[in-house]
Amino acid sequence: MLKRYLFTTVFILGTTHGVAFGQFLLIPESTNDRVIAVNAFDGSLVNPNFLDVGLAASNAGVSSTPIEVLEVGNEFWVSDQVADRIWRFDAAGAAIGAITSPELNNIRGMEVVGNTVYVAQGSAGATFGEGLVTVDVATASVTGIFNGRLDDDVSYQDVKFFNGELLVTNSDTGNDGIDRYLPDGTYLGTLVTSDGVNGIDFPQQINVRGSNGNLIVGGFSLPSGVYEYMPDGTFVGIVAGDPFGPRAAYELGNGGIAWTNGTWFRTDADIFVEGASFRYITPSSIPEPTSMALLLIGSCVSLRRRR
Repeated sequence: MLKRYLFTTVFILGTTHGVAFGQFLLIPESTNDRVIAVNAFDGSLVNPNFLDVGLAASNAGVSSTPIEVLEVGNEFWVSDQVADRIWRFDAAGAAIGAITSPELNNIRGMEVVGNTVYVAQGSAGATFGEGLVTVDVATASVTGIFNGRLDDDVSYQDVKFFNGELLVTNSDTGNDGIDRYLPDGTYLGTLVTSDGVNGIDFPQQINVRGSNGNLIVGGFSLPSGVYEYMPDGTFVGIVAGDPFGPRAAYELGNGGIAWTNGTWFRTDADIFVEGASFRYITPSSIPEPTSMALLLIGSCVSLRRRR
């Protein structure tokens, strides 16, 4: 009974360095093939090696370029653009295998909706074309693909579940923007369109601002920056990262817009981590392993004192 009480105390009440559980952001970086954990309120570094994707890839005998971390149940799934697989890690950060399929090729961002993970795919697989690959959570296996456009008309980078739809960033040359799907694969058209010259060019990750519910998208190529759109697709402006080629952006708890590119994880005002190639930014509700261990020790000490 005591062990169960300690476990509950750690996961519900614990904090470390002023950060409550559910306030971590996870960011892969492909220079060292790792995932870092940062404070979701102020962007400060919490753990420089939260997940070791490079070790998992080395053990599998493949090269690696991790793109996004997705929390699936009590696991972390990491899409790998070069290894063409999804790495799986348990809640403590240990590698527990990978999802592989001839249909996975040049995969990027992911999103989980119910029992399905949607994966943005930029190149054709063995029989599938480019589009959104579906993966069943229970079996951790690829189940299909859907795409409302011609295969040569998309280069999908990321997918976000928003207002009951799947919003998908498309970086196809001259056809950049955000496409819309229903979760059943029905193609609904576009939310944002751009010729890649006057509007967003090479959009990558898409996230939702906590303060106003608008969308922020990393616009990688010139005119580069973090693009903000209202939920109906109305352009608000470039709100950060100009002209540094952001791949991803996320609004911190303190209101700053943090973004990544091939050099930094930072806001326009502060540099948090530099010297590597940073990718997509994802919030996590699973406690960061090192912090969890510290909290467990702290809770045990507290209970001993009460006794």
